[in-house]
Amino acid sequence: MSKVGSKLKNWFGFDIVEEEYDDEELEMEEEQELEPIAAAREERHRERRNQSKVVELPGQSSRSKLIVYRPVSYEDAMSIIDNLRRNKPIILNMESIEIEIAQRILDFMSGACSAMGGDIRKISAKIFAVVPANYEIVGNSDGFKE
Repeated sequence: MSKVGSKLKNWFGFDIVEEEYDDEELEMEEEQELEPIAAAREERHRERRNQSKVVELPGQSSRSKLIVYRPVSYEDAMSIIDNLRRNKPIILNMESIEIEIAQRILDFMSGACSAMGGDIRKISAKIFAVVPANYEIVGNSDGFKE
């Protein structure tokens, strides 16, 4: 074959020169190539075993809070709704507020609860429980659902 033909074969990779390897060298090279892969696989497996199976829900802290509000004006309704949006249950104490303002706040809270899938229940004459959708109010009082 001509020099041009052999150069083309080399360039295209057809003329492969076989090198002689010792069997032990070949095995050692293969083991060295596989060691990092096996170590990484073992590390991933170990991490998976150590991971907790419990997943914390968004918006939920490890300790829940119940918020007690004693509104003094209609403007306080927005801060109450903000806490409801953050999935926090609220006790609303209307004992020290005028009846007309209390009625406006309750109407607003009722609409907000309905829109967010929450619930509002009368506990006593002027005290109400306002809860987000992920809470259920239960009890045997007249103001509670059974």
